[in-house]
Amino acid sequence: MTEAEAAAGKLPVQRGTLLRAALLGGGLLAMVAAAAWLGGRKEATSPLERFQRLGPAGAAAALKAELVRDFPAGTPVTPLIQRLQGLGLNCTQRVGWDCVLAFRTEGQRSALLRATVAVAGERILHIETAAESRS
Repeated sequence: MTEAEAAAGKLPVQRGTLLRAALLGGGLLAMVAAAAWLGGRKEATSPLERFQRLGPAGAAAALKAELVRDFPAGTPVTPLIQRLQGLGLNCTQRVGWDCVLAFRTEGQRSALLRATVAVAGERILHIETAAESRS
């Protein structure tokens, strides 16, 4: 076999280069796969889901505690109404604000969550919450 024949049948690389390239490529692929697996997040839960898991009585108490903490008496009512609407409650203004949401508990029972906001002008006077379970 001549040198020209030998050169024609071989790749123009040094011995072991393909093996090193394959190992490097496999290592990079493994790192990308590990980053994707570890970095994968669960689907984001809705803001209302944490209240649904508590059941009607727990949802009303937790909602009131959160609202009173974040929106004390005397603060503007608009951000509070925006928060309630962001949770999915349907708010209507009468003398004060009445916000209602019907939802299913984890036990698939129907429940009604209500937040009532007493106002003076555009300021919060008092927040009340209630919930009832429906069959």
